[in-house]
Amino acid sequence: MRRHNVEIFSDYFAQRSNVLTAIDARVKLFFVLAVLVLVLVSKDLPILITVMFASLGALVMIGIPPKMVLARLAAPLFMAGVILLLQGLFFGETPIYTLEAMGLSVPLYREGIEKGILIAGRVLAGTSSIIFLSMTTPLHKILSALKFLRVSEEWLAVLAFAYRYIFVFIEEAQSIMDSQRLRLGYRGLLTGLRSWGTLVGSLFARVFDQAQATHDAMLLRGYNGAIYIERPQALRRSDLSAGILFSSLFLLLLTLDFYWR
Repeated sequence: MRRHNVEIFSDYFAQRSNVLTAIDARVKLFFVLAVLVLVLVSKDLPILITVMFASLGALVMIGIPPKMVLARLAAPLFMAGVILLLQGLFFGETPIYTLEAMGLSVPLYREGIEKGILIAGRVLAGTSSIIFLSMTTPLHKILSALKFLRVSEEWLAVLAFAYRYIFVFIEEAQSIMDSQRLRLGYRGLLTGLRSWGTLVGSLFARVFDQAQATHDAMLLRGYNGAIYIERPQALRRSDLSAGILFSSLFLLLLTLDFYWR
């Protein structure tokens, strides 16, 4: 289970050698940023669906198991579902369905559902683009590309440390949960909620302790607020070709967006 979590959240698959991981991180970063802007401004659901399936389909094509891709998409799917439900419940004037629960009748509105579908599509399309970048590009190459874009050293250090210790805290959370299960901490709903509260509180305490310990250790090693990040090398001919291909795909999406609008 723990190895499974590491594979899902780490750049385990980005370390493999294939046609997408071989492309320079700057090319993929510029493409993903451009796609994110298009996703935010587009009002055409077919464009959003195309971006989502193209991003996830590319990952499957390079040999990443579909269940791993879906595991990465699980949280965004849940968020998209919540957004869709809330929009349908609280926005609009034309009821299309009535939910019956505990003697209450709660209508779902057509306008809210339509708006919720668009927002959910943006969430899933944007997240899929980020997943595409993270599962085809190791973190150190992403940091190098961000340094090329003149992102401050402080922000790069925060990103590097956050990535380094997120797996430590996943292990901590898993250990606490295993201990609670041995004590029947999730036997019922109320007991489970109480155990979740204890888990979150304990995890926050350990986060602060680890942050202080890491800060002290870094100061002893001469840390001055910045970390060394290698500058990216010159673009190769294959990277330029990939850039032209990505630019063509983006222009195609942009043209379709204006056409469907």
